[in-house]
Amino acid sequence: MRPHHLVGAHASMGVDAPFEYSLTAHAAHQAARLWFQTATELPAAQFRDQLFREHCQGHNYTPAERNGRQRAFRQAFATAIGHILVEEGRLRAAT
Repeated sequence: MRPHHLVGAHASMGVDAPFEYSLTAHAAHQAARLWFQTATELPAAQFRDQLFREHCQGHNYTPAERNGRQRAFRQAFATAIGHILVEEGRLRAAT
């Protein structure tokens, strides 16, 4: 059962997650770049989740905060992958 002061409380959801957790979003952008730069055999989603776990290591986040950070990380990772692909496409088209 939830404590009385937390009834009805929830973490923010949606598009604001990367702004609410800007350091987490920054770590996700770095993770996306790293996925392209390393010779990993992990698919992008597994690599993303592994780096998210490493990002959270040593912190005592509440379940709600961890969920919010995970949303922010996933959203920022996907955005960064998209930007990298678009930029690579532009470079190849220009040559």
